[in-house]
Amino acid sequence: MLFSRSTGVLITLTWSLGAAIAQQSNLPDLAPGIFSAQSSAIIDAPLQTVWDVLLDFPSYPEWNPFSRSQVVTNALWIPLEDQTPHENLRLIIQAQIPPLPTPVDENTSPNLLHAQISFENITTIDHALHRAAWRAIMLPEVLLDSERWQALSTLPDGKTFYESKEVFRGPVGYVVDILFAEGLQEGFDAQATALKNRAESL
Repeated sequence: MLFSRSTGVLITLTWSLGAAIAQQSNLPDLAPGIFSAQSSAIIDAPLQTVWDVLLDFPSYPEWNPFSRSQVVTNALWIPLEDQTPHENLRLIIQAQIPPLPTPVDENTSPNLLHAQISFENITTIDHALHRAAWRAIMLPEVLLDSERWQALSTLPDGKTFYESKEVFRGPVGYVVDILFAEGLQEGFDAQATALKNRAESL
């Protein structure tokens, strides 16, 4: 086996970065399910800037190719004037699965064949830990249990580490896996990249 000093340095740096990211993971422990979608990104912007972008739902059409619209509502699904997300408010999410080609803006037309609507309950908005989560409530949890988590943390070099994960459980999860697993993963990846680009441009 060949080994060079430069290769050793590269391996060390790669291992160190992986270890740093692992240590910085801010997602809660999630029980396994039928399948999951997850993504991450290292963002060269302050954590607070990324957090503000992540929770600014009215601006999603300007940059997000996956979650094209997220509208905060009350329990009767009536949109609220104040779109600041809080726990136990509802969300109507209009998503593109798979995501739209990037870049996107508020004038980008949807692909109607790939448009999906989801009704969710906001379960976590933690400004101290910089975690946010919402759970699908279209079906009873015994049939489909899915909760999307997103979290931020600061890396040793001052950059922001973004993570997102959603685990799908219950019998309907098998259907979601067959129909949407690949597109969901593409959507998670596309949103992570778009979030990075958005935050770094501010």
